[in-house]
Amino acid sequence: MSRHVEGLRPWLLQRISALYLAGFFVYLLVHFYRHPDPGYQAWHAWLTQPLVSVCFAGFILALLVHGWVGMRDVVLDYVHALGLRLTVLMLIAFVLIGSGFQAIRVLVLAGSG
Repeated sequence: MSRHVEGLRPWLLQRISALYLAGFFVYLLVHFYRHPDPGYQAWHAWLTQPLVSVCFAGFILALLVHGWVGMRDVVLDYVHALGLRLTVLMLIAFVLIGSGFQAIRVLVLAGSG
């Protein structure tokens, strides 16, 4: 693959993350349809299963990657001043990284408590 094709990697990341997000969303719909009102104890037991926790962590990662690629493309297309573009991209990166750490923290706390 040539290094001249710079848009291929973000395009692939966007599509792969979208597929994972859609698949995980379908899984959640089926799970909550089959268990409509499980209560806190059943929900906690389900969420702390290792496979479910790993899949949720993958969902968080895919959501962050998908959001970053989409927002980055919008900023690159519509914000033309270089300084403003870098500032907006940094703010988006900080918000996404902070959100990712908080989401993982919630998963870890749910698993330990």
